[in-house]
Amino acid sequence: MEKRTSFNLILEERNILTRIGFKGPSKNVKPALKEAVEAGKREALTLVEPAALWTVIDYEETNKHPIFAGAARVALCLCTIGPRLEEIIAGTMETDVLRGLILDAYGSQAVSEISRQVIQDIEERARQMGFSAGKRFAPGYKSWPVEEQAFLFGLLPGHLIGVRLTDSFMMVPRKAYSFRVNFHAATGAAPGSTPSP
Repeated sequence: MEKRTSFNLILEERNILTRIGFKGPSKNVKPALKEAVEAGKREALTLVEPAALWTVIDYEETNKHPIFAGAARVALCLCTIGPRLEEIIAGTMETDVLRGLILDAYGSQAVSEISRQVIQDIEERARQMGFSAGKRFAPGYKSWPVEEQAFLFGLLPGHLIGVRLTDSFMMVPRKAYSFRVNFHAATGAAPGSTPSP
C-alpha cells in the first residue's frame, strides 16, 4: 500500500477560465476576472490538502469484473484534495458565485493533477515489475458501474486519507477520484485495455 501526500500542483489559470465557461482568447479576459482567477488560485493552494492511496493486486484478488479481464496485476487508486476547499466553496456560492465557481474549478483541476502524478508512479511501478500499464478507468464510466466503488474501498482504506464512501457510492469529500490501471505483459498489445475517462 502506497500513500502519497507530497505533490507539486501546477494549476493553470487558463484551464480555470475554460472550466468556468470563458471561451475567448486570454487577451480578452477582463482585468476584474483575471484578478479573481489569480486570487482564487492563491486561496485554493492554501486550502488544498492533496493525498493519494494506491496498491497493486493480483488478478485473482479482484472481484473478476470484466473490466479486469486480461490483467496480470491491477493498480487501484484513490485521490483527494481534502475537505477544506469544499467547505469554503459551500459557504461561498450564495454570497459570491464567481469566487465559488473559480474555487470549485481549481479543486477539480487539483484532483486531476494529483491523479496524473500518481499515474506516473503507477506506470513506474509497472515497469519495475516487468509489465506495461494500461489506461486509467474509473467506476461509473461506461461498463464499470459506480457500485464498484465498494470493491475499491474494500481494498483501499480511504479513512487513511480522509475519504469515505456513502451508501449511494459517492465519495466524501466530493473532490476525490478513484480508478484502476490494469498491468499487462510488457511485450505485445495489452489485452483488455480500455479508454481513459
